[in-house]
Amino acid sequence: MNKMTRKQQVWLVTSWEFMHFFKWKQEIISKLILISIALVVMLWQQIKDDQLTLYKVAVPANTTQFKDSGQFKFSLSNKSFEVLKLELAEEGRWDAVLSETPATNSIKKITIYSKDKQSWLNDLTLTLNQQSTLQYASSLGLAQEQLTLLNQSASFENKYLDDNIKSENSPGRTTAITMLVILSVGIFTSFGQLFVSITGEKQQRVTEQLYACMSPQTWIDGKIFGQMLHSFKAMITMMITGLLAYAFTTIVVSNKMLNLSIIDWSLLPWLLPFAIVGVYLCTAFMAAIAAAIDDPNHSAKTSIMLLPLLPMLLALITMDSPSGWALSFLSYFPLTAFAAMPVKMSVIDVPLWQPLLSLLLTAILCFWVRTSAGNLFKMGMSMYGKEPSLKDMVMWMLHKN
Repeated sequence: MNKMTRKQQVWLVTSWEFMHFFKWKQEIISKLILISIALVVMLWQQIKDDQLTLYKVAVPANTTQFKDSGQFKFSLSNKSFEVLKLELAEEGRWDAVLSETPATNSIKKITIYSKDKQSWLNDLTLTLNQQSTLQYASSLGLAQEQLTLLNQSASFENKYLDDNIKSENSPGRTTAITMLVILSVGIFTSFGQLFVSITGEKQQRVTEQLYACMSPQTWIDGKIFGQMLHSFKAMITMMITGLLAYAFTTIVVSNKMLNLSIIDWSLLPWLLPFAIVGVYLCTAFMAAIAAAIDDPNHSAKTSIMLLPLLPMLLALITMDSPSGWALSFLSYFPLTAFAAMPVKMSVIDVPLWQPLLSLLLTAILCFWVRTSAGNLFKMGMSMYGKEPSLKDMVMWMLHKN
């Protein structure tokens, strides 16, 4: 047998070290899970809007006339604005009605009335602005002072017949987005510490010894609540740091008075219960998955632990259409309600029963996930050297024994 050269020995150790932590099958499964999450987000982005392909916009006779463009059909009407507004509210004949205010300082104001808030209103405003610019440009003698107005030939404003929709200047949107960011920090904190703690204990076989003095459900409950405290500590720390940074920038850098009107104070009491059920749901889910991981270096189940971030992504990309079916569905679907309902409340005034129902449905799911996490934790921590399949995990979730 020929003696290996030093280079061959180095390559042998290199390849062994690489393959020791690289399992191609697990890598493929892991990447497929991540791709699936991305596809779900992309698919939701495509189907979340109401399936209207042509929007009818009523234009009173005394208003600037616009040409049909893309998905918008402009209809000239001799009816008064009040009649058209009534038809918009009661008959559903129109999707929007325009109203024009006489020009002041060469800038006219066009108000777009709609029943509620939809994402296509942004496209309508852009279309109207483009056509107004072209109309204004054609009427110019191209004097220098007129050219400066080309980029602002008209100002636009959205108004809704639904009084429950908050104004565009409402601080609720900023508050909701901030909440989702802070919630993500808490979930990532729980993710990292649970992953290290549970997988480390499983490899050292510590938990099996503790089963003699306490039940698996008691052990997992303690872990969930302990990691929740870590999550809330991280969230509170981030809030305090953010407020201090904002105060420093406003007072010291900008030399202005501290303005806390950017916070929707009426929304804050609801954020805490939704944050509690959300963090509990995500922590229990991640604890159950971590218990089923044998080798944390190459397990495909690591990617599954990222699923709790999906509800926040879906809520963010859906908040531009708060009146659509998509956000309403997410607000009551227990897996996404903890993120979607606060977002809906930030842009729409909802009756009291809606957030209460959303909290109740999520709490029921939390109770079921708690029991399932106990079963998964008990079986997963008892297995060493082999990971359970997804089929096994589903069976453990559905059956106590």
